[in-house]
Amino acid sequence: MVKQQFMSDMETRLKEFDEKMAKLSARQKPKSEQARMELEKTYFFLKAKRDELRDQLKAAEAAPSDGWLKFKTSVEKVYEDMVQYMDETCARIDGPENAGLY
Repeated sequence: MVKQQFMSDMETRLKEFDEKMAKLSARQKPKSEQARMELEKTYFFLKAKRDELRDQLKAAEAAPSDGWLKFKTSVEKVYEDMVQYMDETCARIDGPENAGLY
């Protein structure tokens, strides 16, 4: 995958992720204090990870054409971790049958 295609794909994924984050934020808050705290913690953790991912994408964009591949694996890993964390948290809060935004 060439650099520009990868960067474009990741930007699209991040836009979708931001939309899902907005859905997570707009959800009705759980009745349980513990579940509310977990949901809030998840939201802020995911925001921090998304910001980390954006920083890595900027670094990859600025890297020379022969050096950007070292960022590719890292960017993909952070993205996969974000998605997995979101789904696992939603599963704990909502139950496995209603879980996840992905």
